[in-house]
Amino acid sequence: MNATALSPGHITGFFRIFSNGSTGAGFNISKGAITRVDVNPSAKNKVVVLINGRESEAKTSRNVAESFLSKQKKKFYVKVLHSIELPIGYGLGLSGAGALSLSMALNEALSTKLPQKKALEIAKKAEISAGTGLGDVIAEQHHGLMMGKKPYPSKKVEIIPIKENFAVLGFFSPIKTSNIIRNSEWKQKINKAGEKAMQKFGRKKNFSTFIECCREFTIETGLASRAVERFMEKVPDSSQAMLGQTVFALTNNPTKTGKEFKKHCRRVAVTKIAGKGAMVL
Repeated sequence: MNATALSPGHITGFFRIFSNGSTGAGFNISKGAITRVDVNPSAKNKVVVLINGRESEAKTSRNVAESFLSKQKKKFYVKVLHSIELPIGYGLGLSGAGALSLSMALNEALSTKLPQKKALEIAKKAEISAGTGLGDVIAEQHHGLMMGKKPYPSKKVEIIPIKENFAVLGFFSPIKTSNIIRNSEWKQKINKAGEKAMQKFGRKKNFSTFIECCREFTIETGLASRAVERFMEKVPDSSQAMLGQTVFALTNNPTKTGKEFKKHCRRVAVTKIAGKGAMVL
């Protein structure tokens, strides 16, 4: 039995942390995760996860698979094949994309017939448990620029129309998400700046306000490294992806923006803004 699903990645510009999730604003990128699962009957449950062909601990994905297996009457050997184009740990929502696409693929392969809301909940819990994220999977059901809706933590989003079709990304270094979201001092800083950003963006929901709020949140929280701060000073329409030392800009001229990024970053990537959310292929 096998199945394949995909999920866009998600870049969070600013956010607030809650005990069982988050809210904020960000956008989905088409370069996320494509996940194939091969499921075969076995004498005991076993999960093997490969990311781009290399075996990985992949705690979040393992949590998803084990959650599905715990509900089965039979035992299975599950092989998970994640194909991911962008680097993991740089604030691109790729752990969430892997978890969500895996949950949807396993739901199909095991004929579990869970409603999408349940499959999504499994992915969200797996990510929170592993400390790799708080709400990316909620966003990754959708497309484009979005803001989390009340009640918080958000379970639904509002799509904000924008004209920009591409995101240019520049990579400095990864951040271990769990070190931030499980630290009380960081949470306090994030929630103070996040509340302010949510209120400002809520009053004027457009592209320029989004970028303003992202930049203010980045500086006020102190999450940016000096390299990111210098970059943002030189490229005024850019900000930082949460949570990674990654800079981004949204544009309709990715070639020109990419050249600007390459002046300051060794690694640069271009991706389209996602036009669709997670789905089984």
